[in-house]
Amino acid sequence: MKKEYYVQYSDQSIINSFDFPKDNFVSITVGISEITHDLITSLVQKMFCLPVFFVLESMIFGYEKETLIENKVPFYEFSPNGAVIKVDSVEKLNLVSRLAEVLVNNGLSVFIFYGQGIIEQNLIPSRQWNKPIEFKNVDIDKVDTLVDVEEVGFTIFSKNDLFNSPEKVPKYIPRHYSLDINSSDI
Repeated sequence: MKKEYYVQYSDQSIINSFDFPKDNFVSITVGISEITHDLITSLVQKMFCLPVFFVLESMIFGYEKETLIENKVPFYEFSPNGAVIKVDSVEKLNLVSRLAEVLVNNGLSVFIFYGQGIIEQNLIPSRQWNKPIEFKNVDIDKVDTLVDVEEVGFTIFSKNDLFNSPEKVPKYIPRHYSLDINSSDI
């Protein structure tokens, strides 16, 4: 049986949870009950060209850093648990997607950035309980799309016309997922 998902314009609370220019980015939410590494890999491959940047805000289990080092995947460490990884090959994408799957299925967020001229050291998130998530040093003009992957789905913040409405997003979801039209803004 296929897993169902829905696609909607994001609720205002989701939009307000990020400190991004609201006029430039459209926000689309996709609800999926199970985030898998093949879903993440497929999304990245269908939506973007490599490189993309994964921001692992917290690598809480400890083996994530060891896995990156063992596989000779360079990363920018911005805290004892946080890393930014430039993914520029399918091999890296598969490896990092597996790490991301474990993190999001344990309640953590993983951010995926796509754009031209993005610098790893600028992708450090700032999170405070009473303020929106900020990426203070990011040149927002260089960011085409940000995907916030969470345990219950993902949110796309994009300037790109290819996925700026709920009607356009389903073609990027793998076929083994089924669209719940009744819960979607389609």
